Amino acid sequence: MSSFKTVFGIDLRTLALFRIGLALMILVDLISRARDISAFYTDDGLLSRTASMALSSEYRLSLYWMNGSDWFVTLLFVIAAFVAILLLVGYKSRTMALISWIFLFSILNRNSMIVTGGDVLLVVMCFWAILLPIGARFSIDSSLNRRYKTDENAVPDDHRYFSVVSVAVLLQVMYLYFFTALLKTSDDWQVTMDAAYYAVHIEQLATVFAVWMRGFPELLTFGTYFVWYLEIIAIFLVFSPIFHVQLRLFTLALLIVMHSAFFLSLHIVLFPFIDFMSLSLLIPGVCWDWLAKFNAKPKRRDIVIFYDEGCGFCKKTCLILRNFLLPDSVKIHPAQKNPDIYPIMEKENSWVLRDHQGGLHTHWNGVQYLFRVSLLFRPIGVVMGWKPLLGVGNRLYRWIADNRDMMGRITERFLPYNDQKDRAGYVENCVALGALYIVTYYNVSGVQQFHVKRPQHVSIPAKVLRIDQHWGMFAPSPLKFSLMPVIEGKTRGEDVVDVWSMSFEPPSRVIPELLSAEFKNYRWRKYFGRLHSNRNKKVLAGYGGYLCKQWNNEILPKNKQLASFTIEFERLRTMPNYRPRKPSTIRVWTHWCFKEYAKK
Repeated sequence: MSSFKTVFGIDLRTLALFRIGLALMILVDLISRARDISAFYTDDGLLSRTASMALSSEYRLSLYWMNGSDWFVTLLFVIAAFVAILLLVGYKSRTMALISWIFLFSILNRNSMIVTGGDVLLVVMCFWAILLPIGARFSIDSSLNRRYKTDENAVPDDHRYFSVVSVAVLLQVMYLYFFTALLKTSDDWQVTMDAAYYAVHIEQLATVFAVWMRGFPELLTFGTYFVWYLEIIAIFLVFSPIFHVQLRLFTLALLIVMHSAFFLSLHIVLFPFIDFMSLSLLIPGVCWDWLAKFNAKPKRRDIVIFYDEGCGFCKKTCLILRNFLLPDSVKIHPAQKNPDIYPIMEKENSWVLRDHQGGLHTHWNGVQYLFRVSLLFRPIGVVMGWKPLLGVGNRLYRWIADNRDMMGRITERFLPYNDQKDRAGYVENCVALGALYIVTYYNVSGVQQFHVKRPQHVSIPAKVLRIDQHWGMFAPSPLKFSLMPVIEGKTRGEDVVDVWSMSFEPPSRVIPELLSAEFKNYRWRKYFGRLHSNRNKKVLAGYGGYLCKQWNNEILPKNKQLASFTIEFERLRTMPNYRPRKPSTIRVWTHWCFKEYAKK
């Protein structure tokens, strides 16, 4: 049983890293989406709320369906970002994870045309974060654990966490690799081993590195072997009770190499980094023990912090700074109990910091010193030492010192001591067991060769909770054709124009050397990939109406206004063994911007 706990346990410090990675990914995801906030998420964009709800499953939910105006969608983005920042610093961590999860599945459900595998993984991992003690270390929550109210120098000595939740979330992490391998059933993956060859020839995704890699067929064949076999055996290596730490770290390194190759070769942007975030849960505790020894150098370990005993705000600030900047062993003491320090505190109206050589630091200089000696935040400490910033910092410190009573009332309200749980309760374990059953059933039933039907008691809660998943990346085979949108339009004056590029020149039908650079970003690439095969008239008409508004919103002479256009795709089929590729043209939709141009 102890071996099982070791394999399926998670270090609480690892959970802190996972929380930080999750919050950062949510923030970066929001920033990337904000560039096209109007196009993808408002009623003035290419998919109205009515079309979105019609396209979505009846069991989906979304806050974005409440209102389709720019101001409302922007407000939701701002709130989601604020919540993610609170999650990042570990303030009411599990509550913030819950709210973030609601915002995540809401934004995915608002526009399913641009949902990627990375988006699904992000919302799934956020769901699991709700059940985990992600705020038990390196957080505001852990800084203000109630045990520090009576003993500010209590040191947590047990970082191990094992429960049904830890078993479930670690299996979830590895399901992505195991089931995507099972779904890769084509000869490209299992016989001819040329899946990587086809992947780097997908022009709308290929990077400059991928184009270069086409010149190394043997390396592409090796890459196919490497990816498929690693995805199959990774779950067994990670959960091996024999040479557990060594095999886990070795497998982690291989998976990082694999995702790095994906990132270099394909324009999938956030997906590898979201994978890194989920893989961080596999980091064993020995890594943190080694880092803790490195962190416990005298210049950090032997610092002593003195605060005003009657100032609750002061004590909480010291606890938070120690938690984020210093080893847990650093001592915090009331200045009133030290006859040498107390007079200095009274004279300077300031906390007092004693460094490892006995030097004393007060005011903002003490804050800057802590950042400067911190292992992680040293660069910030160096910047804080810049003279203009020191002046601003000292003025800020004096203002806070003069208003300690007010700051105390604020922290009493918003930063109370808490009973931070670092063990799973009955509710968390039951929910995790149910969720594990659902995601396991969902993944197994998604593999066609198993012939397992998915019952409603699995599919309905999975869709509601947004933990429904199908890890079909390049499965059963990579795409074997490249797509370039060609939107040829006519103005009222009968001029032929390029609507895709918003140019008055006729569109080009020649696929450029680096087609991927022609797309605005990877979400637009995903959108056009789905548009190519979509036959939903609401979706196609929505994009058509959006293009009409984009073109005709500008002040143009009547003869330059866009009258009608046709959405087509130049398609280039990749042939095996570098044979010449076969071009074709696919017509998807014809649209008119004014009724008089509609086909009779």
